Amino acid sequence: MDKIYTVDDQGEQREAYDDWASSYDDDLGTNSYKTPGRIAAALKQCLPATQSNPRILDWACGTGLSGSALKEAGFNRLDGCDISEGMLEKARAKGLYNELFKTPLGVPDTAMFKDYDVVAAVGAVSVGAAPAECLPAIVDGLKPGARLAVSFNALTLADDAYMNTLRDVIERDDTTLEFSEDGPHLTAEHVSKSRVMVIAKK
Repeated sequence: MDKIYTVDDQGEQREAYDDWASSYDDDLGTNSYKTPGRIAAALKQCLPATQSNPRILDWACGTGLSGSALKEAGFNRLDGCDISEGMLEKARAKGLYNELFKTPLGVPDTAMFKDYDVVAAVGAVSVGAAPAECLPAIVDGLKPGARLAVSFNALTLADDAYMNTLRDVIERDDTTLEFSEDGPHLTAEHVSKSRVMVIAKK
């Protein structure tokens, strides 16, 4: 698991996630992965009654651990995407998503987010995963009233590039930070904490 935090090249990152797919659920389960459930609970708290059954894109969904948490919280209009075909194969086998698709490396096309009420990026925009520039790209693509539910692990919270980008996003005139809470992430000491946030687009 530690290997993923040291990979900088995005092509190598895709290969690393493909290689990790077969043991990903077991590795994170062994380390008591709490963030997906915390993201789902934050969304339940923030979403208005008019969005009780939102259409959600689980962006960088991996094997579907985040999708499982969202489903358990009562969200069932789920699509998922990831850069890794190996991860998508595992997610597909769980039958959680209405649609699953592979995404290119790098900053995403903002148009892919326009039809969703929520984009969940659980451990996705972080050190060892997507670059900080993905955060404003997702927010740019959200329609008014939509939300981004995102988490930063401890390594990401200590990274100036990610934190400066986060600050810029939540200080925009067209966003509101509705929820921000630090809590348990994994049992591994260097990533034991994560911050869960919900950002609404005005």
